[in-house]
Amino acid sequence: MMAAGFVLAAGASTVAADTLESLKWEKRPILLFAKSRSFAQLGKQLDLLRDYRPDLQERDIVVLSTTGNQETSAAIGYVSIDRGTARLLRRRFEPDMKGLTVILIGKDGGEKGRWTSVVEPQEIFDLIDSMPMREQEVKKQIETQ
Repeated sequence: MMAAGFVLAAGASTVAADTLESLKWEKRPILLFAKSRSFAQLGKQLDLLRDYRPDLQERDIVVLSTTGNQETSAAIGYVSIDRGTARLLRRRFEPDMKGLTVILIGKDGGEKGRWTSVVEPQEIFDLIDSMPMREQEVKKQIETQ
């Protein structure tokens, strides 16, 4: 009986992990965690990011939102999200669900930045632009022009 429970739990984690795994080497997810959809800081953060859609696209950024006990959803950019992803993300990143947590994930799948309040998009862009992978992307883009 115990072995079956372990298999189910492991299977659920594997399915949920596919969401971030499928983005690896393609996208830089920004994960937004908040206590509810109506949390003012979440709305402010989303509004700020939406004002910079071209910059988000240029840097291959997608924004995923996890609020309260709800499933994770794509807030900016299209991403296929597996059921159970919210639970896995909360377990993996341990955000403060009483406020706002903003986490930048690199294309390699690792956490690159974390903020516990609204962050200016330029601060995120500056962090990304200082990364070797982003520098290579810009160089390649210039060479193909």
